[in-house]
Amino acid sequence: MTRAILLQAGRLFLVAASAAAIVSCGSSDGAVATSEKVADAAPPKSDGGFVYEEPGSSYTDGGAGNDDVAYSVTLVSDKFTVAPGAEVFKCQDFANPFHGQQVDIIKHESHMPLGSHHVLLFFKTGATSDALQDCTGLESYPFQYVAQSPNFSMTYPPGIGATIPTSIGFRMNMHYLNTGATPIVAQDQITMYVAKSGVVTQHAGTIFYQQVTIQVPVGGQPYTSTASCDVPQDLNILSADSHMHQRATEFLATANGQTLYETQAWSDPTLTVYSPPIHLTSGTPITWSCTYVNNTGSPLTFGESAATNVMCIYQGTIYPVADVTNPIVHCEK
Repeated sequence: MTRAILLQAGRLFLVAASAAAIVSCGSSDGAVATSEKVADAAPPKSDGGFVYEEPGSSYTDGGAGNDDVAYSVTLVSDKFTVAPGAEVFKCQDFANPFHGQQVDIIKHESHMPLGSHHVLLFFKTGATSDALQDCTGLESYPFQYVAQSPNFSMTYPPGIGATIPTSIGFRMNMHYLNTGATPIVAQDQITMYVAKSGVVTQHAGTIFYQQVTIQVPVGGQPYTSTASCDVPQDLNILSADSHMHQRATEFLATANGQTLYETQAWSDPTLTVYSPPIHLTSGTPITWSCTYVNNTGSPLTFGESAATNVMCIYQGTIYPVADVTNPIVHCEK
């Protein structure tokens, strides 16, 4: 049975996110997260086969054959248009849709038209459902889910999930960069799959390390910016990727002499899933670096624009978390 109930929708810096494919590192032992591209809902066309939905929050019993799923909730933004050559940031708030109960999420799934740069689902205490609004790419809220691919899903390993307290609503932050010659009709959708009681015994969160003082000088030559931060607790990294902007050529993150993540892709980086998860003890430094080539004639500084600013971020999914209302291990340098 399916019940459809529509509720009309009315300083952690923004990141690009989980990628279209995964690389699995290590053996097959231990808890392993899974990630995958989700098939387009229609044959490919200018919007990637995206199927537009009624804005708001909708509910569906069960979860695509997963016996651990009690029901799912889908948040759908209002539609908006991105003109050719435009870069926009749009946000929309959603009230807590879980009937006043604290729940555990064991899978996220998202869909966006082609031309999306990313979507990020923030926690927002006391949020009420509201209409779409302009916003910035440098907003500051705890978060659990980010996606960069138009169609993407992330499933936690057995026994692990992300808890949503009763006081928490959501803020969907959407970034589009239209490099094409035709307008994009944009709309983002995120589905959360709620676990049955007793399924989740460990709570997951996010590690988010970023360089806010990064500055790339002019000259047209490779320039590498590097920073290090200690982890504040014992933790296990389930998966990780990077976030950079245009003109980036390489990313590298290491800990204890081990490469955690490496890529040359500034857009849509491949998500690495660790099998088994990488265990780091409290006080272990993570070092991450980004290499850029600045051929603009002016210094490039930290900022929200993928076209005119730079970012250097290492991010991933971890467990356990010390505080389910703020499930993030965060460092700025």
